[in-house]
Amino acid sequence: MQSRGPTPSAPGPVFSAITSSTRHIYLLLRCIGFMPTANVSISNDNIRFSVEDSHSMQANVCLTPDLFSSYNYTPSTILLPDGDANPPPSSAERFNLEAEDDGVRFQISLSALLECLQIFGADSNKDKQFGGGISNRDGMPFGRPAATSLFEQNTLRLPGTCRFVYQGPGFPLSIILEDSGVTTTCHLTTFVTPATYDLIPFERSSMTHKIILKAAWLYDALSELDSLSPETLTYTTSPSKPHFSLSASGVLSQASVDFSNNKSIMETFQANTENCNRYKFGLVRKAMKAMSVASKVSLRGDEPGVLSMQYLIEVPEKNLAPTFIDFRFLPLTEDDSDTERGSGSDGSEDANGDDDQADEMML
Repeated sequence: MQSRGPTPSAPGPVFSAITSSTRHIYLLLRCIGFMPTANVSISNDNIRFSVEDSHSMQANVCLTPDLFSSYNYTPSTILLPDGDANPPPSSAERFNLEAEDDGVRFQISLSALLECLQIFGADSNKDKQFGGGISNRDGMPFGRPAATSLFEQNTLRLPGTCRFVYQGPGFPLSIILEDSGVTTTCHLTTFVTPATYDLIPFERSSMTHKIILKAAWLYDALSELDSLSPETLTYTTSPSKPHFSLSASGVLSQASVDFSNNKSIMETFQANTENCNRYKFGLVRKAMKAMSVASKVSLRGDEPGVLSMQYLIEVPEKNLAPTFIDFRFLPLTEDDSDTERGSGSDGSEDANGDDDQADEMML
């Protein structure tokens, strides 16, 4: 009689993660929810959601294992790199936008993901997060949000658990939510498109300035300028006064906001030469939702004029490590009209592996 060995079990998921609340995940992703789709990159260090607009602006949210009670990434043998395993990354490397990523990549509907995450009412009180009654053209109220934290306990109620599961290429991204004994499973179709995953390159070796200040100051300044309905934002830094200036002009008026190098305003200010660039205000406006809930913002620029905005989002619950949301903008060139986007798609395609070191964080 021929004996039969054990039946091989089905392979486990490539990625699975569990969180006790959808609140922090939902609100972080909503900061980049201005685009309908997002590129997703999963690795052992984080799961990154990236969106871009007009090939001139990119936004990235990296969800690190700290935000989950369970985080498991088990790539297939096809995805495993050759050689010995690398040592665990440092805290600075956990938000590594520049390094080459050997993880899985796909695209999903970001709007559908946000709808899934708020099935149990995660967004029921979103209108209470902001103060004032005057809104701009995009429906965003002027003024600093009334809530002091993105994760205020009385802002959003707590669903039970949320689980992310991805079986591998060709499978959907499954979102399993459970609350009070009710379980809801959402399967989001994953697909690969010809769209590039390259980041807008930021040349740290030619960095012209670095500024760290309270996000509230920057939010209020841009809100004032936004009331002019401007097309462009003029961004100026200088080692002499005014050290940091934002200006914009509308149909009937123009305005500027100056920041001096004062410790009560700027935590860090580094600028060796005068630098002035213009950016599409409509693209910068899309970063204001993240700006409104961040505690700090790091502003950096390089010689080609790429502007990097990194927002520090504090997560007080469970003493979790802070989360960063990264925005990058290409400047308008001299030949651009007020209605044209800044050129730079070629620059994105030329991004190479030279930036294999961890992207410098504000802290």
